[in-house]
Amino acid sequence: MNLKNLKQMLERTASEVPQNTAIVLGSRRVSYREFDETSNKIANALISLGIKKGDHVAILMSRTPEWVINCFGVLKAGAVGVLLDAGAKAPELEPQLRESDSKILITEERFSPTLSSVLPNIPLLKQVLEIDTDAYKGMVASSSSVSPSVNIEGEDEAILFYTLGVLGKNKGVVHTHASFMSILPIAVAKFELERDDVVLGLLPFNYLMGFGLVVLLPIMKGATIAILPHFSSKSVLETVAREKATILMGVPASFNAMAMIDEETMKSYDLSSLRAVLSSGAKSSALFMEMLEKKFNLTACEIYGLTELIIVTLGAIRDRKLGTAGRPLAELRVLDKNGKEVPRGSVGEAVARAPWMMKEYYKSPELTARVIKDGWFHTGDLVRLDDDGYLEYIEKTSSIIVPSGGVKILPAAVEEVLLRYPAVAETACVGVIDDYKGQIPTAFIVLKEGQSTTVDEIRDFCRQSLSDYKVPKQIKFVDSLPRTGSGQIDRKRLSVTKES
Repeated sequence: MNLKNLKQMLERTASEVPQNTAIVLGSRRVSYREFDETSNKIANALISLGIKKGDHVAILMSRTPEWVINCFGVLKAGAVGVLLDAGAKAPELEPQLRESDSKILITEERFSPTLSSVLPNIPLLKQVLEIDTDAYKGMVASSSSVSPSVNIEGEDEAILFYTLGVLGKNKGVVHTHASFMSILPIAVAKFELERDDVVLGLLPFNYLMGFGLVVLLPIMKGATIAILPHFSSKSVLETVAREKATILMGVPASFNAMAMIDEETMKSYDLSSLRAVLSSGAKSSALFMEMLEKKFNLTACEIYGLTELIIVTLGAIRDRKLGTAGRPLAELRVLDKNGKEVPRGSVGEAVARAPWMMKEYYKSPELTARVIKDGWFHTGDLVRLDDDGYLEYIEKTSSIIVPSGGVKILPAAVEEVLLRYPAVAETACVGVIDDYKGQIPTAFIVLKEGQSTTVDEIRDFCRQSLSDYKVPKQIKFVDSLPRTGSGQIDRKRLSVTKES
């Protein structure tokens, strides 16, 4: 069967392994047959409510099996899923619901207080479906479980993600069914995914990597999606042991925390099923990844991708190099500021193209044209390809620190040195904005538990490896680093931290 859309993908898997567990959360287990039939019921219910092919249906839900099933209900109806952040506040949700042209919102009763001030301002939104109400359950129960006869082509739009992305402006990224169907078989092969794999995801589903890796990848192969609503090292260990999880997918911060788990704690859990971790969303530390590999006896892989371009490079199970994000899957060029390719080993902007690139920023042709030029997507990310063709992610061009002297500082270069200091667990270097001094190079540091040090000791250590102008002018010890919903360090928030 030549699969051309996500509806067909689920239907094929459900026909081949109907009894296999598709999704698990605690005691809740959903087979592929139940997943397929219930999503058909939801699709037919949406169609009966007037949803037509190409209409937009928003999803604002907790990370549960119902999120996955309802999302596929939307897709099977031929509609476009608008994925909203369950942690968003009313001022963030209102423009997204309005600008996305969503006609129906699928949500839960617990979001009602947040939505009460938003909904009157969304004229196109015709209906709100709360999945935990008797009305919704009755509607789905009385709906047909037969697959709806909607003709979905590969080029039809499937999902709209919201991201700050390359331009630092909140906008909708449109992906088609073909976007996902072109990359999923490649990713399945590179990660050697099998039907008996249990994928434990630590990523929100409304983010590209959460949806693409944690949700779609297992469905493509008929593996199991294990859901963890909230991250803690203990909850990961408990879930791995209980569900015999084989693959963990998350951001570097989660894996750094796991690398620091003490051996005594680990002895309480059977973790022998784990074989791999897939890290994405930010640059990982080779040091922590190596610790993780040795401690858990697994293979650590890293992915470099963006909401706009699903995977640019990938470290495969049998072809990865710690400290890099693997080799290119997309066509990749590394360019200087004049648009010329840089020599191998030099830093430049990643510019790429692939069949799994976004279609556009929704209703924003001007913004789309700023990042897609002659078919090539300009990422705004600084990278370096080593002699063996592995990509090292350096920094977003917007994160470069330009102090008053005008000499540019790459935060990653400073962070790499700081992470070698024995007492440092995590760090982020940013240019803290000062009205008079401009950007002040500042290191925010989280110390390892039970460790202590001083600002002077940190500076002396930095001077051994860094030019004087790269040594942070300010060093601030903090309990934790602020993060975005996707788990990346929120550098923007750090950059406006006031001097204390």
